[in-house]
Amino acid sequence: MEKAILRTLAYADVFDYPLSAPEVWKWLIGQQATGDRQKEVEKTLKEKSFLVSRVSCRHGLYCLSGKEKIVKIREQRKTWSASKIKLAEKVAGILRLIPWVKLIGITGALAMNNSKEDDDLDLLIVTSKNRLWLTRLFSVFLVELTGKRRRPGDKLVKNKICLNMLLDESHLAIPEKEQDLFSAHEVCQMKLLWEKERTYQQFLKANQWSQEFLPNWKP
Repeated sequence: MEKAILRTLAYADVFDYPLSAPEVWKWLIGQQATGDRQKEVEKTLKEKSFLVSRVSCRHGLYCLSGKEKIVKIREQRKTWSASKIKLAEKVAGILRLIPWVKLIGITGALAMNNSKEDDDLDLLIVTSKNRLWLTRLFSVFLVELTGKRRRPGDKLVKNKICLNMLLDESHLAIPEKEQDLFSAHEVCQMKLLWEKERTYQQFLKANQWSQEFLPNWKP
C-alpha cells in the first residue's frame, strides 16, 4: 500500500497536482482499495513511517517532500481553468449542432482543473459511424469561425481550441499500443460536456482496460 501511494503521488507530482486523501484513493495506481481500504489509504498516509519522510501535506493536499509549492500552483490553475471551461462549454454548444456528433469532452490538464494560464483547450469528439472525417471538416470550420481554433504551428495557444481526438462510435477503444497509465488517466479524467445515446457509457465500456491501472476510479 505504501509503495502504491508513493507511485500515485509521484505520478501526480509530474503534473504539479497534489492530491487529497480521497483523491489518492481514487487515483491509486494498480491496487484496488474498496470499502474499509479507503480508510486504510488515509491511515497509511498519516501514520506509516515509510511515507512520513517522503510525503508532505499542506492544506489537506499530499505531495512528495520538497514539492510543497505545487499546492499553491493547483489553486492558481483551478482559477485559470474555470474561465477556460466556460469557453469550452460555449464551443461545445456550437459543435453539438453537427448531426453526427455524439459526444464532446475535455481532455488533458483542463479536465482536472489543472490548466496553465497560457494553455489551449483539448477537446475529444465522438462521431457517428463512418462520419469521422466529415465531422472533422465541419468541426474545424465551426471552430475557425469562433476565431479560437489552434492551427498547426501556432506558438501562442492561450485559450485556443485543439480538436485533440476524434473517434468513430464503432472504434471507441484507445489503440492497444497506447494503453498505458497516461492514456488510462485521459480516459478516466475526461470531463464530459455533452453526449447523446449513452455514448459516454459506451466509451467507458470500450476502454475498461483503464481499470487495470486505476481500479478505484468510478464515473
